[in-house]
Amino acid sequence: MANGHQLLADYVQAGSEEAFRELVEAYVDLVYSAALRLLNNDTHLAEDVAQTVFADLARLSRGLSPKVMLGGWLHRHTCFVARNTLRKERRRQLREQQAAEMKHEDHTGVDLALLAPILDEAIDQLAPEDRTAIILRFFEQREFHEIGAALGSHEEAARKRVNRALDKLQVRLKRRGVALSVAAVGSAMAAHAVTAAPAGLAAGIAANVAAGTAVTSATSLTILKIMGLTKLKIGAAVALAVAVATPLLIQHHTQTKLHQENQALQLRLARLDQLVAENQRLSNLVAQAAPAATAPPTNRDPAPEVLRLRGEVGRLRQEQASDLAARKTNTPLNSITSSPEMVKLIRMQQKAGMTMIYKDFAKRSNLPPEQAEKLNDLLADHVMQNIDRITEVLREGKTQDEIDQVFKQQEAALQEQVQGLLGPELLRQYQDYTRNLASYLTAEQFKPLMTANPDAREQQSKQLYDLMQEETQSALARAGLSPDFQVVPSLNFRNIASEEYAEKSLKLLDEIYDGVSARVGSFLSPEDLKKFAEFRATAINANRAGLAMNRKMMAPASK
Repeated sequence: MANGHQLLADYVQAGSEEAFRELVEAYVDLVYSAALRLLNNDTHLAEDVAQTVFADLARLSRGLSPKVMLGGWLHRHTCFVARNTLRKERRRQLREQQAAEMKHEDHTGVDLALLAPILDEAIDQLAPEDRTAIILRFFEQREFHEIGAALGSHEEAARKRVNRALDKLQVRLKRRGVALSVAAVGSAMAAHAVTAAPAGLAAGIAANVAAGTAVTSATSLTILKIMGLTKLKIGAAVALAVAVATPLLIQHHTQTKLHQENQALQLRLARLDQLVAENQRLSNLVAQAAPAATAPPTNRDPAPEVLRLRGEVGRLRQEQASDLAARKTNTPLNSITSSPEMVKLIRMQQKAGMTMIYKDFAKRSNLPPEQAEKLNDLLADHVMQNIDRITEVLREGKTQDEIDQVFKQQEAALQEQVQGLLGPELLRQYQDYTRNLASYLTAEQFKPLMTANPDAREQQSKQLYDLMQEETQSALARAGLSPDFQVVPSLNFRNIASEEYAEKSLKLLDEIYDGVSARVGSFLSPEDLKKFAEFRATAINANRAGLAMNRKMMAPASK
């Protein structure tokens, strides 16, 4: 396992994103496994907890003591975050009841699954030195000589420390009604303590933390928060903006730089006006002096000064023309993406977002991890290419027909690449999943807001998905649009390139929600109906604001 302390130090002192990414990869299985047990194998919640834990690590990293055992800190914080998650999900009482009923010695795989939340909570309640020994041995899977070195002792002392910690853990479990022998506790943890995290989770976490938090050594500037996602929130319309990697907030120093450049240009223009006026005055003096050619020469000949000032005027005019040309091609986003590191960060964030959006597709289609990774790379590259297309369209002021043609070509190229990667059959599944993204995201993100019990909520979510599909198809047919038209506003690049396109797209989505709202009363409670109305309004308004912001960031400064 990589040296966690050194990686964390590199991140804190130098703001090394690579070091933090390695740190996440080294410990993500530990955190994910603990979260998975605490959350009764709810993989989605476990991923959310892992995201939160590593984000907290980045946020709190400066205040951590160099002597802290990183694995122990991560485990304990995972327990804390997971407990809060359970409380919010109203599941803790049920899991406690299931664990309390385990009073027999038949420790099957099912029993161990029920034991899991109690196991981590019992570990968390151990004394620090005992908890550290358990974490190092069973979670970080260290050898006894490594544990001894970490604890400042030797191999045999480490072995005894682990055994004593297991004894204390077994006592705590017994008090909770779980009758396991010490050997059974050790065997259970050796076999089940660490579960491999989903492919791409470490990269997604690292990208999310890098985009949201940065530690710089020379300045106190906060890194740009790139518009992307690692946790879908269509209700707040954050997930819908993942398709375009534009900053959600402009750094103060970037705004200051643009302001200073504008002031400098204004000063140059003012100086140019002064030089032109002076040039004219001296030219008039030369003209007045011409008839008096026979007059005695004076000590002051204005001609050389006129030539010098005319040269200065010419130079400033060239600079002015150059500045104006730059302003026509420069955008606020250019100021940010001039750094290769920022481009890399933006691309990482887009890949993390696409990984989350198409995670369910990869699962349904049984894509091998390597193939799913290539698909996510392809989709992230597609986003980055379209950023350039959007800027080009805004700079050249293309018509709606021209805009449509630009993005049709981009979409056709993407479809061809996806087919080359997945084959014709999986391409059809990809197309079907993509055209139904609005239905899928709406159903998934509104589900936690429903007031019914978990089983009923699952059924209601499926009904909402079906309604969204039906209303989407009807709305597209009425508008004369293709069934493949992307109705998620911020996943349709045309909406960023054209305000008129955006308003039509937002109106279409609102029309779909209107049709759904008229029908969901058959299975949603009055309280849920009110929540859906709020959900709808928030999605439309936030999408409109997000599209406008993206457009402003990609438009030339002179626009």
